[in-house]
Amino acid sequence: MVGLTVDWSGTSRDERQVYGKWRFSLNQTYALFADRPDVAPVAVIPFSGDAGRVCGMLDLLVLTGGGDPDPRLYGQEIAGAVSVVSDRPLWEMELYRTARRMGIPVLGICLGLQLIAMSEGAPLIQDIPTQVPGALDHYGKASSPKVHPVAIESGTFLAGILGPDASVSSFHHQGAAFVPDGFRLAASSSDGVIEAIESIDGSVVAVQWHPERDYTGTLILDALLARETRSNVRRRDAVPL
Repeated sequence: MVGLTVDWSGTSRDERQVYGKWRFSLNQTYALFADRPDVAPVAVIPFSGDAGRVCGMLDLLVLTGGGDPDPRLYGQEIAGAVSVVSDRPLWEMELYRTARRMGIPVLGICLGLQLIAMSEGAPLIQDIPTQVPGALDHYGKASSPKVHPVAIESGTFLAGILGPDASVSSFHHQGAAFVPDGFRLAASSSDGVIEAIESIDGSVVAVQWHPERDYTGTLILDALLARETRSNVRRRDAVPL
């Protein structure tokens, strides 16, 4: 069971009385990314109450891409972030923390990496083009994301499945300012922007690019699911009869 978080888009003032404040959606690329015979993909819709009600049913939680988190959530004023939101980041960070407490593996994609970094105490670079000297084009266009190379750190989970480098589909203008405690750098671009992080305990993998839009997605998800299957077998074997 793979849970994928949804994007939030605000309704107009006239629509709110009928539809509520938000519409929730998921790009088909994410659905196709998780569409395989051994996976039941489910959209994780925001709800009130204990996030453990959903996390407890999942074998893997995927935090999907989205817009800019409000910088006040990591102690800064707006200085490059655009169209900022706080509702989704607050809810997904709590979902992430719950998954971590329950030992549920997590894959972060783009915004997902940023929310993981924020949850673990790292702020964001609010605008890479203006705040990173010699920055690459990480954004491209909505209809045609930028493809650029990333260097993958040896000994990491990602290196084991992608090798020392990869060409990835990139569509972001923000990124984690540094690797938070309990994590290690897994990949970076030539301008020094963090492109992937992994938790030291191996339960969290997060990439700044969009693997659901390129060849890396199938490799990453297959490896994560295979690793989780082995872990489940070990946990079942450890249960006394």
